Amino acid sequence: MIFNNKPQKFTWRNLFPFLLLLAAGGILIWQLVPSGSWFGSETDWYSQHVTIADYMRENFYATGKLFPDFTGLGGGTNFFSLSYYGFMRPDVLVSYLFPGIAMEYFIQGYAILEIFLGAGLLYFWLHRKGFSGFTGFVCGFFYLSANCFFQAHRQIMFVNYLPFLLLAFLMLDRILEPKEPAEYKLRPHIGLIFALFFCILHSFYFFPSCFVAGILYICHLLPDYLKQIPAEARKKTKHKIWWNYIVDVSFAVAMNLFLLLPTGLAILGNKKDTGAGESLFKILGVNPTLDSILYSPYGCGLTLFCLYALFLCIREKRTRKLAIAIFCLLFFDVFYWILNATLYVRPKCLIPFLPLILYLVAQALEGLRLGKIRHSLPLALLCAVPVTVQLVFLLRNVQVRTLVETDLVLLLVLVITGIFVEKKQLALPVNSWIFNLFSLIFLLAVPAQLYLVKGQEEHYATVSDESRDYFSKEDLETYCKNPQARFDVIEHPSNNTNYVITGDQNKSTIYSSISNSQYNTLLYDILHMPISIRNRVAMTADLNPFQESLMGVRYIQTKSDKVPAGYTVLQEKEGHVLAENPNVLPLAYGSTALMSEDDLDQLSYPQTLDTLVNRTIVEMQEENPQSALPYASQMREYTLPEDFFDHEDSSKDETICRKLPETLSASTILLLSFDVEYDGERDMSIIINGIRNRLSGSEAPYPNNNNTFYYMVSGNEDMDSLDITFSNGHYEIKNVKAYTLPLSALSHPGLVDFQENTTSGAEIVNGKIDMPEDGYFVTSYTYSRGYTAYVDGKEVATEQVNKAFVGFPLQKGAHEIRIEFHAPGKSIGLLLSLAAAVVLILSQALTRMPRHK
Repeated sequence: MIFNNKPQKFTWRNLFPFLLLLAAGGILIWQLVPSGSWFGSETDWYSQHVTIADYMRENFYATGKLFPDFTGLGGGTNFFSLSYYGFMRPDVLVSYLFPGIAMEYFIQGYAILEIFLGAGLLYFWLHRKGFSGFTGFVCGFFYLSANCFFQAHRQIMFVNYLPFLLLAFLMLDRILEPKEPAEYKLRPHIGLIFALFFCILHSFYFFPSCFVAGILYICHLLPDYLKQIPAEARKKTKHKIWWNYIVDVSFAVAMNLFLLLPTGLAILGNKKDTGAGESLFKILGVNPTLDSILYSPYGCGLTLFCLYALFLCIREKRTRKLAIAIFCLLFFDVFYWILNATLYVRPKCLIPFLPLILYLVAQALEGLRLGKIRHSLPLALLCAVPVTVQLVFLLRNVQVRTLVETDLVLLLVLVITGIFVEKKQLALPVNSWIFNLFSLIFLLAVPAQLYLVKGQEEHYATVSDESRDYFSKEDLETYCKNPQARFDVIEHPSNNTNYVITGDQNKSTIYSSISNSQYNTLLYDILHMPISIRNRVAMTADLNPFQESLMGVRYIQTKSDKVPAGYTVLQEKEGHVLAENPNVLPLAYGSTALMSEDDLDQLSYPQTLDTLVNRTIVEMQEENPQSALPYASQMREYTLPEDFFDHEDSSKDETICRKLPETLSASTILLLSFDVEYDGERDMSIIINGIRNRLSGSEAPYPNNNNTFYYMVSGNEDMDSLDITFSNGHYEIKNVKAYTLPLSALSHPGLVDFQENTTSGAEIVNGKIDMPEDGYFVTSYTYSRGYTAYVDGKEVATEQVNKAFVGFPLQKGAHEIRIEFHAPGKSIGLLLSLAAAVVLILSQALTRMPRHK
């Protein structure tokens, strides 16, 4: 530390700038959010964070399980595929106590509270280390206006751990602050452990970066601490300090194993869609834009003075090592790759270093104000390099460009003025309120404006949003007589993928960062579901009779003019309907119509579609052969005119109605496919009869690579035309193909009814079946580790059927079937967490016991 080696007490005199800082944060948020909107985006915040938390609450009410194993989302899957969204966070748990209050209030309120808490802790931390109220206020405002807090209303786990990381730094100060020389003891530090525990609980993905940030901070504190230790004891004390940090981190991790272990096994059991793989050239490259620190909401999101301060701290001996380490992390892509668990090269993993960067900013700012650090024009000009690169290659928003240019000009003015003052040996009136007010405006105007302009690029969810709440629980109980059957919402796919009306509702859809990769492949590569959003991570609902039949989607909510063939309207409200198709496959059944995977793999689109629905696809075992039942696809080619998809390149969307060459009778499925050649930055899409396909542009962080569009168009009335909407932009449509299939062709022969009983505990299937001959017991629950099946009380091995689901061979005769799901690692994780907590309590008790001489 440069300015004060003794902790500074927080008094009532410090209360005014502290409260003023919180008030400034409140004004920023008030100015940011449009009237009638939530502090949250329409996309990730609303569709994932709010909706998944609401599902967790509804599931708790329906099952009574605070810590379940299984979820009915996504065709049935491991509940820990949702743990990334923090179902053990305080705001989610507290919401369980208030069922009448919308989940949006809890998620929004907690995000805003954490922003204030982080700014307050930062101010307190800097004040305690001896920095002036002015410096603490400026750095606190830099924190509040950092563009990484764009994620507080989008991907909240990018930033929601920061208050607890700041608390960890405060605990490290207490452990290593200068004091009377004493023997450093080996023992866990309860404050640090709980701070790190909550970091992990809020955002385990970012904890590796938090761990490294702690290492850097300890390295920075150690020299001052060791100076008070006798020379002969310094090495031993140093080893003890590092050993204690490892012990503290280990306790924090171990106490979170109830969450980390089952989540880790769920992640390892599936592949994550991260877009294109990173090349070695990219991994070993550098980041000349320094968007890891400057402006970007996917980095720290600070402004140019903070980069300049970092360079000044590199020049100063006492802060050099810490500043160099942080700059290397910001500049070299290999650190992005490592801290992102080798998934990709993106700077979001450096957000945990925001407090340390602001600590260095405080060092530089206080030094400049007190004349202990001198300005440097070469370093200011060096700061212009990444700004210039960003202006040329990255920044497109005119307002942002203007503010960034202003930021550079103000820095140069500040540095040149500072050099002039230093040369004239003029004393700065740092105690003058007029000087401080002018300085605040000079330093904070651009960060505030950038925060607001960047935040206004967000599409905020409106309080009056009505994209989902058309039907109530009472409606489902009245009209949807089979509560076990799947119920999908075929409208507003982003918002409704995770939405449930009841906590035990089964859906084929899920939008989660962790999901079943085999199921994803089935939906998009075999069944060819339309991809209506810019990534294929989300598995959304749309019109696809093959998916609806195979997944047992008996009930749907859709618009009244978008009811697919085979569905009958049960109830209508304001142009939205509940509809039922009783002819889809059940969620569990017996099958004697088998086909080998090898035979299916020899077919190509579209023959695979009706084949998959009419046969149970199994891996035929030589030691346990089943008789395969051949199937001939009933697909028929349908010829369209060559100019059917001709369109104009335009700056506006174009909607046209094209007549079909011949009228298709009711309940006929029309299959369309074509390739799209497009290389634009923004997404493009084509909508046919309400079915949207989207190809993400080059700017998409998770490109969907949807270069071939597929549509399954059907209805309960004759069809003689198609309504087509082409989005604006230049793209070419090639390789157009069309086929027809009667809906009656989707009739699975050899289906054996399964009589379901009530399930309890870990059971997901319980009932009886009478097989007329040897076959398979088939479900449409997504296959993964964790299933245990019992036939007549005896455990049998499960296997993958129909490319993605759980099933097993079943012999002729009457049987009692039971399938349970136990999340792998959950039980051992709970035991390990409990053991860690017990050991921590005992260790604390033993260290406080009086020792008898």
